[in-house]
Amino acid sequence: MARIITATLASGGSVPCVNCGRPVVLGQRWDVGHIVDASAGGGVELSNLGGAHRSCNRKDGGRLGAAKTNRASPRARRLPTWIK
Repeated sequence: MARIITATLASGGSVPCVNCGRPVVLGQRWDVGHIVDASAGGGVELSNLGGAHRSCNRKDGGRLGAAKTNRASPRARRLPTWIK
């Protein structure tokens, strides 16, 4: 996928960012991003990958990681409310 995107950018084209929809153009830092995140059941098939601005991709991944980390653990849900 990276080769396809690089060739498109080198020929003067652009690809839409899978996160924000704005074009990724030559000279910008970019990553290969998932259209449907792996945590939501998306795979690594070519049909689920696309170009993403590096900042968009890292920000999106950071949000998912924080949500997973900040979720209450099953043990915390069993504790009485006066202990929390």
